[in-house]
Amino acid sequence: MVLVAAGTFAVTRFVLPRFFPPRDDAAMPGGELVGRRLASLAAATEWLNSEPLTPDSLRGHPVIVALWSDTDPECLRSLPLLESWHQAYAGYGVRVIGVHEPDFAFAADSTVPARLARRLGLGFPIALDAASALPSELGGPVDGPRVLLADPTGTIVSAAVGRGILPGIERALRAELRRERGAQAFPADPEADTTGARAAAVGRPGPMTAGLPATHAVFLGTGRIAQGPLADAVPGTAQPFTAQFRFQVEGQPYVPYPVGLWSPGAEGPTAARGGAENYIALRYDAGALWAVLSPPRGGTVRVWVLRDEKWLGRDALGADARLDGRGASFVVVDEPRAYAVCRASRGHHVVKLSPEGQGLTVHALIVEPSPPGAGPP
Repeated sequence: MVLVAAGTFAVTRFVLPRFFPPRDDAAMPGGELVGRRLASLAAATEWLNSEPLTPDSLRGHPVIVALWSDTDPECLRSLPLLESWHQAYAGYGVRVIGVHEPDFAFAADSTVPARLARRLGLGFPIALDAASALPSELGGPVDGPRVLLADPTGTIVSAAVGRGILPGIERALRAELRRERGAQAFPADPEADTTGARAAAVGRPGPMTAGLPATHAVFLGTGRIAQGPLADAVPGTAQPFTAQFRFQVEGQPYVPYPVGLWSPGAEGPTAARGGAENYIALRYDAGALWAVLSPPRGGTVRVWVLRDEKWLGRDALGADARLDGRGASFVVVDEPRAYAVCRASRGHHVVKLSPEGQGLTVHALIVEPSPPGAGPP
C-alpha cells in the first residue's frame, strides 16, 4: 500500500506535469475563486477523523477548507488554530476540513499525516490526497496554507493563501455567521493584518501576501533542484562530492552543496556513509531553518548541526535541536518529517548538516523569513 501511494505520488507530482501543464485556474490567486462553487472532495484517497464528506453532507453549513502540507512550517503552525476553529464554531454549524497535500513521496503514506494529527491533537476531518488531485480543483498548489470559506449554499465567499492569512479568514467567517445566523456573541475579532489577505478574505481579489517575505524552500531531489552539484548528478548511484576550498561549499545563497559520499535521488540525496566529512552545506539569510529529513529505513540517525563552523548556542536551537554533554548541537531523525533546526537570527549564515551514520535522506531545506529584531547574529 505504501509503495503504491508513493508511486502514484511520484507520477502525479513529477511525471504528468511535464506532459500536461496545469490549467490557468490552477495558478490563480485565491481571491479569484470567490463566487465559485466549492469543489467536491471525492478525489480524496482516505479520510482521518471522519467518514468521507460529500457535498450533500455539507449543504446548509458554512465550510472552511484548508489545504496544507506536513512539511511546510506555516501550514504546521496553522493546524492548531484550525483545530481551535473546529471546536469554537462547530456549535454555529461550521465545518472545518483539512486537505493534506504531500510534498514528498513519504508523506503519501497515510501514517505520516495520521501521526502528525495525533501529535497535535487534531480532531477536525482531514481528507488525504495522496495523488495530489485536489489542488487544481481548489485553486492551486499548497503554499502555506490555502484556505477557502464557503457559505451554506456551497459558494466560496473568501479565499486566501500564504503567510498571515488566518486572521482575515476568521473575520470573514464571523461576518458570515452574523449575516446568516445573527450570531453576535464572539470575543474580540482577530487583530487586523497588513498582509493584503484582508481583500481576499472579504471576497475581493487581491494580492495574498503583499508585504510579507516568502518562505524559501530549497529542494534537493534531482527532479526539483535547479543549481549546484546535485543538479547535474546521476541519480541512484553513490558518488563522491568534493570541495577543495571553503568557498566551494559557502558559495551561492540557497544552493545546497553536498560533500562526501551521497546517492542522489528524486526525493533528495541519501548519505552513503556517515561522519564529519559527510555533510550538506547551505548559505542562507537570517531566518529560521527547517530541514525535511528521512531516517534510514527502520532506524534512527543523529544529525550534527554546525552554523558558521560552530555548534549552535542554546538561544539558536530550533525546537527539534539539542545539545549533548560537550555542547555539540544535533537533531535526532526518527521519522520522515520537517525538523526545526535553527531559530531566526540576523545576518548571513552557512549551515552544515552531517549525519552520524548512513541512510539519512535530505529532502529539502526551508528558510523562513526573519522577523524584525530577530535573535542574535
